[in-house]
Amino acid sequence: RSHIGYAQDFAARVAADGRFELSAPISLSLVCFRYRGSDEQNRILLDRINATGTAFLSHTVLQGKFVLRLAYGNLRTTPQDVDAVWESVQTEATAL
Repeated sequence: RSHIGYAQDFAARVAADGRFELSAPISLSLVCFRYRGSDEQNRILLDRINATGTAFLSHTVLQGKFVLRLAYGNLRTTPQDVDAVWESVQTEATAL
């Protein structure tokens, strides 16, 4: 149950930051979002986030756009992990 809450918390942060957009409704612990930029910028963002080792995001294509996917599933995930992932997303997006 906490993973669903973590996903909703992360999605709220995405929605509140004008640099990003949610790409699909939140499904359980999965958040699909993207940087409001080109597909190439989103690919770069994905690679940079994953290179930090803070989190591993995957991707998909929705409605012809490259989308980042964050899924909470580890039983040891904490609210601090949500903070760390969001900080990493923001830091790497700023570097774009």
